[in-house]
Amino acid sequence: MFFFWVVVFILVIILLAFVVHWAGGGVLNLRLGHFILNVGFT
Repeated sequence: MFFFWVVVFILVIILLAFVVHWAGGGVLNLRLGHFILNVGFT
């Protein structure tokens, strides 16, 4: 069940990235403990 929610979370992040990309671009700064994700897209 845990892996199911991990997959759902990843798909939601990808979907949000596509929506922001379609809307004109943006920057995503995600920090989860030692994991830091900096994504910029236009």
